[in-house]
Formats: sequence, structure tokens, C-alpha cells
Amino acid sequence: MESFFAFFRRIWMSGLTNQLVRAILIAAVFELLVWLTHRWIQRKLGPVLVRDVGADPSARVRRRRLLLGVPTLLVRAVLYLIALLMILRVFGLRTDAELLPVGLALVALGLVAANAALRDALSGYLILYDHIYAEGDEIVIGDIEGIVDQISLRCTRLRAADGELITIPNRKVGAVVNRSRGKE
Repeated sequence: MESFFAFFRRIWMSGLTNQLVRAILIAAVFELLVWLTHRWIQRKLGPVLVRDVGADPSARVRRRRLLLGVPTLLVRAVLYLIALLMILRVFGLRTDAELLPVGLALVALGLVAANAALRDALSGYLILYDHIYAEGDEIVIGDIEGIVDQISLRCTRLRAADGELITIPNRKVGAVVNRSRGKE
């Protein structure tokens, strides 16, 4: 019967234990990278978030969540994917030969399928980033005018003078006249 220390040494020095330790270290390093990039994004977007200091608190929170959430989510997804691929390699899977081509094909298919939605989301993010208009502002987009009821990544909703709710996809927002700003 082997002693406890001999048993512990045999288990600790096995290949699986070394692989697990390396996988945990990779996960910890990438979690630290996610946290550091989140902090960096917060610092870089801080001046942009100050633009709506006098706005309604709930609108400010929504804008802040979108402006900080989208880049953080994208960075987190990329870093976690890289970490997963590295961990799979530690356990002996050839990620370059089997998983990478399939993953790239799925990403390309997703980009083609969601082209309009991605353009809307990018345009919506830029509208929020540039703070072109906010909820409650009276604006004119093309020949449509009204008061901004809601801004999301996909669309902008205006309340027309007759009470109708007009939904405009963000990719179709061109020149904007904001009648609520500049009257001081």
C-alpha cells in the first residue's frame, strides 16, 4: 500500500493534472484580460457618457448600458473564444484543423444572414455614441418629424404630432435636424 504522499505525487504529476493546471491558468489570464479591457473601455468612453448629464436618469442608464455593453460583449466573446481554443489545444484537440474552419464558416454565414440587423446595430451604436439626439428631443429625419420616443440599437421611434408612432431603422437615419438643441 502506497503512502499518501506517494499517491498525491503520482496524481499530481500525471498528465491530466498538468493539463488541468494549465487550463485553469489560461482561464485566469484571460479573465484578467477581460477585466482589464472592460476597465479600459470604461475609461475611454467616460467623456462620451458625460454628454447627457442633464438627461432623464433612466435614459442615461439605457445609453450607458448600450455604449459600454456592446464593446465589452464583443471583446469578451473574442477573448473567451481564444481562451477556449487554447484550452482545447492543451487537452490535445487540433483546433486549427477541425474547429477553426467550421467556426469561420459559421461566422461568415451569420454575417451574411444578419447583414441588415448588423448595419442597424452599428448605426444605432454610432447614434448613441455621437449623442445626435436623445429621448424627448424634437427632430427631423428626412421628411419625417416628431419627438424621439425611444432609441435602440435597431431602430429609432418617433412620436408624430398626430400621435402616430413612427419606427425608423437606424441604417436609414441620414441627416438629422435636432430642434431641441441649440435653443439657449
